[in-house]
Amino acid sequence: MILLSRLIKSQYTSTVPAEKKVISIRMLEATNQQDVPQVFTHTEDERRRILDDAALEADRIVSRAMEEAEQIRHQIHREKQEWEQQKSLLAEESRQIGHEQGYQEGKNQGYADYRQTILFAQETVEAAKRDYQNHIDSSENVILDLGVKIAGKILGEKLAAEEGFLPLVKRALKNSRDYKDIQLHVHPKHYQELIAQKEELIAIFPKDIAFYIYPDDELEETACIIESENGRIDASVDSQLEEIKFKLFELLESEQS
Repeated sequence: MILLSRLIKSQYTSTVPAEKKVISIRMLEATNQQDVPQVFTHTEDERRRILDDAALEADRIVSRAMEEAEQIRHQIHREKQEWEQQKSLLAEESRQIGHEQGYQEGKNQGYADYRQTILFAQETVEAAKRDYQNHIDSSENVILDLGVKIAGKILGEKLAAEEGFLPLVKRALKNSRDYKDIQLHVHPKHYQELIAQKEELIAIFPKDIAFYIYPDDELEETACIIESENGRIDASVDSQLEEIKFKLFELLESEQS
C-alpha cells in the first residue's frame, strides 16, 4: 500500500522550488474595534510538517478502515459458518422429528398389520382344521370303499383258482342246509370242479335233498347263486363284499355321529 504521506511528499517536492519562501496568511477578525489586519508567516518547514501530519493521519484512517473492513469480513464469514451450522442442525432436527414421527406412524401401522395378519392366520388355521376334518371324514369313506375293492380283487384272484372257489360254495351251502330242492348256479369255469365234488357237497346237508348244479355263462367267475323254494341266496364274492361294506359304513357313521 502506498502511504498518503509519500504521495503528498512526492507531489510537494516536484512542484516547490528548493529555496525558502515566506507565506503570508491574513487573518480577519470582526470586533467592535477598527479591523486590524494580522499577518502570520510560516516557513517552508512548518508547511511541510503540517502536510506530513495530515498524510500520516490519513494513513491511520485508511489503515483503521481497512482493519475494520477485515474484521467485518471475518465477522460475516463467522456468521455465515454459524448459519450453515445452524441450518444443518435445523435440518437434522427436522429430519429427526420427521423420522420419529414416521417411525411411530410406521410402528402403529405395522402393529395393525401384524394384528390383521394374526387374525388372518387364525382364520386360515381354523379353516384348514375344518377342511382337514371334512377331508378325513370323506377319506374314511373313500379308504373304506377302496379297502373293500382291494379285498374283492384279492379274493377274486384267489377264488379264480379252482382250489379257492370250492370253500366259498361249501360255506354258502351250509347257510342253506334246511332248504330242499337246491339249485346251485355257477360260472362254467367252475362247473366241472363242482360236479366232481358233488357228493362232498351233498354231505353238507343233514338229509336227502335234491341237489342240482347249473352252469351259467352270464355270471361272473366268482358268482355263486343258490335257489330253492325258500328263496334265492347270492353268495357271490361281490355281493358279500357289498354287504361287508354296507355294515362297515353303518358302523363308521354311528361313530362319527
